[in-house]
Amino acid sequence: MTVLKTGPWTWLIVAVVLLAVALFVVEGTAGTIILACGFLALLGAGIRLISRNDPPPPEGRVPAGHSGV
Repeated sequence: MTVLKTGPWTWLIVAVVLLAVALFVVEGTAGTIILACGFLALLGAGIRLISRNDPPPPEGRVPAGHSGV
């Protein structure tokens, strides 16, 4: 249950449900709006899924003109 609370899986499930409802249940303008919301939720889940393993930024700043190596 902790995985669903902290990971991107909650947004992925919401996106799949919204996309299914928009494609198979609702038609017209309301279906288009629901479809757009589903794609936005899918994009948000993808961003969270991709960026969760990013390393933290390096500490300290490098003086101008130096590569820091």
